[in-house]
Parts: sequence; C-alpha cells; structure tokens
Amino acid sequence: MENKNTTILAEQKPESSKCKEDSLLPIAERGLFFHDSFFEDIRNHFETAIDQILDRWGEAKSVSDLMSSYRRVRERNLQQEDQVMAFSEDDHNHKVVLDVHDFKSGDVKVRVEDNQVVVEGRVEREEGDFKSMKSFCQRFNFPGKVDMEAVTSAMSSDGVLTVTARKIPQAA
Repeated sequence: MENKNTTILAEQKPESSKCKEDSLLPIAERGLFFHDSFFEDIRNHFETAIDQILDRWGEAKSVSDLMSSYRRVRERNLQQEDQVMAFSEDDHNHKVVLDVHDFKSGDVKVRVEDNQVVVEGRVEREEGDFKSMKSFCQRFNFPGKVDMEAVTSAMSSDGVLTVTARKIPQAA
C-alpha cells in the first residue's frame, strides 16, 4: 500500500458551535499509540508533526520518549496551533490524527457535519475556588470524494485520536 502526504484543510472555529448529539460518531478505544498496530501506518506522520512543534519551541528531543518531550511543551503552552495534528492518505483512506490527551478526561466528540469532520474537545477543572476550562474545535475537509457515512474514529489509551475517511473509488 502506498503511503503519501496529502493536504487536508483544517479550519479552526470558535467553540460557539455545539455538537449535534444525533450526529456523534462512536470513538473506538485502542491501546497505546506507539504500541498498537492499528496506528502503525500513521505513526511516522505523527512523529514528524511532533518534531516540527519541538523544533519551533527549541525543545530538546528525548529519543526514548518523543511524546514526553512534546507533552512538556503542551503543559507550558496550550495554544491550539501547538496541538499535534498529522494527515495521511493511501489508496483507500484519508486519516487525520491529533493529540487530545489534554481532553481525554473531559469531553471529546467527533461528528460529520456538512461534508466535514468536526472534532471538539472540552474539559473543565475545579481546584478550590478556581475553575478553569479549555476547549478546541477542528473542522476537516478531505480532498476528492469520501464516504462521509463510513467515517470512523479511534482513540489510543494515551490520548491520540485517529479519524479515518474512506475514499470513494473513482470510475476508470
């Protein structure tokens, strides 16, 4: 199977749009991202995206644990542009993978809306009198024709979400 990079448009939208409960996709639970064979075909793209963020922040990379290096950056800077996201394509599918570790204990939702895949996350925390909330919303448009009825999502036990959209074969 040929694996190649592709351009998938990701729009950042304000958190004002709420999920339509009837359009939510189930999120299958999987093992650790770097150990579960389910994620094998997207790992290199994800590692490249982590490297780019670590380079931008001048963070030393731990060869033994790239995710720990990345998550140290995320603890200091929760900007949406520093959320690791990677895209891949093969002959049959488009895949989007993003780190949602910060939202795993809160609320992560995936849905299809108007030929887009929408991923939203929200988590609230209370510590004494202090209350904090963080959220994100990403919208993805896939190039070409995809079967939006067959979009699936899976989350690794360490908080990496993968959304897969099956391509519709083009008539020869």
